[in-house]
Formats: sequence, C-alpha cells, structure tokens
Amino acid sequence: MLGRKTPTVDEQREAFADALMDVTTLVQPLFDAAEGMKANLLSRGWSPDVAEYLAGQWLAAGLSRVGRGE
Repeated sequence: MLGRKTPTVDEQREAFADALMDVTTLVQPLFDAAEGMKANLLSRGWSPDVAEYLAGQWLAAGLSRVGRGE
C-alpha cells in the first residue's frame, strides 16, 4: 500500500475480468461433470426432474467446496 500506485479503473476492471476467467476455468469441469451425471441418470431411466435435482445438488456441493478452498 505504501509506495504503491492505486490501480486505475481500467486496470481494476482487467484484473477482475482475469479473476473471473480463472474461476470459470476452475469450475467448468464441475458443470461438465454435473451435465454428464444428469445424462447418465436419464439414460438409466430416472425422471428428468430427479436427474436435474440430483445433478444440481452434486454441483452445489462441489461449488461450495471450491468456494471454501477444499
């Protein structure tokens, strides 16, 4: 902080966009796995509502773990 130049709004915006891309890269495999899980459940005869619910619950748990840094 001392001696550091305050980033401009454009620099802050760029840093924020970079951070979002990092997060997207980190969580995209979770979304892909959840979609695969849903497709697998559907192919085994589970109802679309149940398959969506189970995949969503799994995805929410995974995102929570990522958010906690586990």
